[in-house]
Amino acid sequence: MPLPFFPSTNRSRSHAFTLIELLVAIAIVGVLTTLLFTVGGLAREKGKSLTCLSNLRQMGVALRLYESDHKGRLPSSSHLRAADGSSLSWINTLVPYLGPDFLGRCPSVPDHPAKITYALNDLLTDASGEGMTLTSLRNPSATFVIGEIALEQSSEHFHFAGAARGRVTAALFKSFVNVECHGTRANYLFVDAHVEPLAWTEIQRRLADANIPFLKP
Repeated sequence: MPLPFFPSTNRSRSHAFTLIELLVAIAIVGVLTTLLFTVGGLAREKGKSLTCLSNLRQMGVALRLYESDHKGRLPSSSHLRAADGSSLSWINTLVPYLGPDFLGRCPSVPDHPAKITYALNDLLTDASGEGMTLTSLRNPSATFVIGEIALEQSSEHFHFAGAARGRVTAALFKSFVNVECHGTRANYLFVDAHVEPLAWTEIQRRLADANIPFLKP
């Protein structure tokens, strides 16, 4: 005899999203999307900063090689030209050590109007633009030699030497240097060839401390 059929009392019911659940799901997707874009942007900027650091490290190696070939003297930094017509700019004199394919541009400022987005500290040169000797510097590891130029600048060296009363204020420094090129920081090459990413607050502290030869040797 066939068994009687009893309909199930536990019918599966399709569960539809409520409006609140749908809004919560959309909000979660939005948060995750924002996080992904933020993390991706930070990673890209970190990569650009590292490329900039690499540029400065190459310049540091070139500086040491130049100094070795020129009796411990830093490169000149002048708008003038030598008797043979060649430029006395450090950009030109370091070409044999950097190579012709060196770009010298920070990727964080692709639209910068300058061909080279780095400049040399002109307080490390004499009145004629000739570079100082390493033996004349108090503390090469504390004195910066090359930094990133502000967006409004295009010169191959900073013009700190013309500061009123010889004092470079924080405002004047910031007008020449792109002090927040990488978020709150910028990259700096020091005379001893080491490179540091420094926050603008730290730069202001060093400028205010007369015992730190950050600018003046």
